[in-house]
Amino acid sequence: MDLILPIILGLMILGSFFVAYMSAKTWQVYQVVLVVFIFVGTVVFFYMGARTLATHKAWGELVRRLDQETQTAQAQTIELLGGEQNAQGQAVEGIVPRLKQTLEVLVSNRGGVLYDVVLDGVKDGVLQLTLKSADHGLVPDTVFFVFDGPAVAEGGRYLGEFKVVAAEAGKPNVEIAANLPLTDSQLKRLAAAKSPLAMYSTMPIDNAALFADMDEAGRQALLPKESLAEFAGRERKLRDYELLFHENFVQRALVNDAISKITSNIQRTEAAAQETDREIAFRDTEKTNLRADLEKFQYEVRAIADYQKTLEDMYAKLRQSLKVTYVNNNKLAADLTAAQLKAAAAIDERTKVPSATATP
Repeated sequence: MDLILPIILGLMILGSFFVAYMSAKTWQVYQVVLVVFIFVGTVVFFYMGARTLATHKAWGELVRRLDQETQTAQAQTIELLGGEQNAQGQAVEGIVPRLKQTLEVLVSNRGGVLYDVVLDGVKDGVLQLTLKSADHGLVPDTVFFVFDGPAVAEGGRYLGEFKVVAAEAGKPNVEIAANLPLTDSQLKRLAAAKSPLAMYSTMPIDNAALFADMDEAGRQALLPKESLAEFAGRERKLRDYELLFHENFVQRALVNDAISKITSNIQRTEAAAQETDREIAFRDTEKTNLRADLEKFQYEVRAIADYQKTLEDMYAKLRQSLKVTYVNNNKLAADLTAAQLKAAAAIDERTKVPSATATP
């Protein structure tokens, strides 16, 4: 279509030359030149008119396209910013306000955070830090959750819960110490901490999509083998890590107390066992001594039994002897009584006086 118009105009110009050439035989020269100019002007006017129509059409299409783009941009602006009313007369909430609100909620949930904190050193469990700005606004006893600055793949780890122990206004130097007692593994991790550090005033919340969107290799690099299946899904139960760490501290304290009590009981049991062993040894010695004493006592019992038997024999003989003596004494007493009676009778006979004491 773009070549048709130039071809037609060229043919018209050639035709004008042919007409002028044929008219030159009967017309005067100026008439032929005037006709040629009229033909050329007509062609030029026709061409310019055609170009004007084409330009008007192109600009009209551009205007319509720009109007459409403007309307689309306005609709997108309303969709993003909101503020307009829909057919029901309700205000349309834009995407940008919703995103701002979501961002504000996320920032509020995240809490305050300090990045690029330089670790100057660790002394007696106290970390000497240098902040990026002296206008930190920190005061003693402010609690922070400290993380290594490098990514987990580069060795970054959670260091623990700390509190500010020294901070001066207008100075970037701050000292923090553990808010909860650190385990041996945490102390080793703290000794190997790498700058810069990140300090959160609120423990970052759990996000199921974070691990679910990772590939399997990424999860294997970050998670224990037994937790890979659980963290691969978006529907897993979220965890309150601050509560878990505090609960772990309480349980660890209880376990340490139980271990201390058991250790104390074991020590007391061992001491009692040693005392029992000494008592057993003493009793064994005492048993040996008592056995010797028993043997002596049994020997003495046998000797006493033999002596008792001898005494019993002597007693029996002495009793028999006393019995004979008793009988003899009774006979002698009877004989003596009889003799006395005879003597009294003889005396009475001689005196012929009745005796008041005579016995019939």
